[in-house]
Amino acid sequence: MRILLWLMVGAVALAQRAPLKQEDVAAGRQLYMSSCAGCHGLSGEGGRGPNLMTGRAVSRSTDDVLFQALKFGLAGTDMPPTNLPDEKLWQIMAYVRGLSAPAYEIPVEGDEKAGAAVYFGKGGCTKCHAIAGKGGVFGSDLTSIGHQRPLNLIREAVLDPGRRIAPGYQRATLHLKSGKTLEGVLRDYTTYNYTLQDGTGELHFVKAVDVADQRILPGSPMPGNYRETLTAAERRDLIKFLSRQSARGEQ
Repeated sequence: MRILLWLMVGAVALAQRAPLKQEDVAAGRQLYMSSCAGCHGLSGEGGRGPNLMTGRAVSRSTDDVLFQALKFGLAGTDMPPTNLPDEKLWQIMAYVRGLSAPAYEIPVEGDEKAGAAVYFGKGGCTKCHAIAGKGGVFGSDLTSIGHQRPLNLIREAVLDPGRRIAPGYQRATLHLKSGKTLEGVLRDYTTYNYTLQDGTGELHFVKAVDVADQRILPGSPMPGNYRETLTAAERRDLIKFLSRQSARGEQ
């Protein structure tokens, strides 16, 4: 009987759900920060509650199952029920879904064309990054970044690039026994060899025995001051533009 009632409640909830819009995801983010971040972390990477970015419980659950968990809580866990209106619960669900889903698959607020103008102009992104073969090679290729990363990680890369350094993009300095110094990002290294790419894009293959001293430097090669150099609208539009990048195109 309880299972039947649960399914009936779920069917009603689904029937009342309106199509999600960009503003729903943005509203869901605000609701998440005030209601959920205390347990699941500001970025959804877990704390007292489980990781919502990589946890299978989210990625393998249907929207309705996530909605029910938000509304009624989870017995035997610290997840409590909530008395928020269904509309707000759907907004939180949309944001939580977006923590693990590719950014391209969810609604994102902003102006894509304006974001492209920032990317190719004021943001200076093409100095290091390429899209469809156009741009620099010092940074990662962004041709399909919208399908490769969830929105939260794209936003983090723009606003706080030093928080999470991807393998192969650590800043480093190599002082060689010959007296030469190489600076750039450490693409790869083993006990025997270093592969470093400098700011011009040139790769240097160096044997470990030829290195007098190597230093892994903190921070990211990306500018960390976009909060100061770009307006709130420009940052929003840039993130929207990046989220739409996909070599697959519309499915």
